[in-house]
Amino acid sequence: MLHAYPRMTDINVDHWRNLQALILESAKEKRRIILIHENGELLKFVHTQRLEIDRNVDRVDDPHAVAEKVYKANADKCDFVAVFERQGFDRYFGQFQDTWKPTEDLDEFVHRQYALMDEYPNDIVTYPGPARTMLGMQWRVGASYEQVHAAARKFITPNTSVIFGVFEGDNLWATLVLRFDADKRANVVTTADPAELPTGAWQATAKELVKWMNAKFPPCSLGLFVDLQGAKDLLADKDKVASLKAIAGRGKLLVDPLPEPLAKLLAG
Repeated sequence: MLHAYPRMTDINVDHWRNLQALILESAKEKRRIILIHENGELLKFVHTQRLEIDRNVDRVDDPHAVAEKVYKANADKCDFVAVFERQGFDRYFGQFQDTWKPTEDLDEFVHRQYALMDEYPNDIVTYPGPARTMLGMQWRVGASYEQVHAAARKFITPNTSVIFGVFEGDNLWATLVLRFDADKRANVVTTADPAELPTGAWQATAKELVKWMNAKFPPCSLGLFVDLQGAKDLLADKDKVASLKAIAGRGKLLVDPLPEPLAKLLAG
């Protein structure tokens, strides 16, 4: 879905920052307790913010039990605990690096990075959630990777562009612009440029965004615009269609252009 080498230029800093705050969650921003061991012998036991913690274990024989025990003893000081077996983690990293293919979709490579952690259940352990959902940069979109792929295949037209816009009142708060090639791979990832758009009511601005898109990219085949609360609800809700209908009921949804498959779902 995401081209191996997407073009990312002319990105509005404010829109990109707001978008990331909305859909991404970084482990680096979390308070973490890290334990590194080798065959059970502890090599490191540290809080990432160097806070004083209850080091209530001196060996790792059961990494899952240790992660839970350390977390519960320090729940007021950490968001999660990670327990790594040094040699096992090195094997994971080497295997992951060896899977890279220069022509594959970028999202497939990144997805595999996390999925591969499941093959090292005792070497890469986190608590209170599994490693693949706790480590790195996590997408919080209320849908699985497979569901996002299926939606793209269903709603995206080849050789067109798509725009998602989020408004706070009448202010254009964030945008995401994607251009898709003949294989429905996003080969351009960027944002709109607010400086090139007239200001006004959010619905009018949304229509201007589509005009702006059509002037700069292949024809816009999907434009989805919601208010900020609607965007948060849509991302959190697993039933996306029901969520869109609820946002529409509040008068805070505009989908234009509206692909026929999506129109049928919203009309159902």
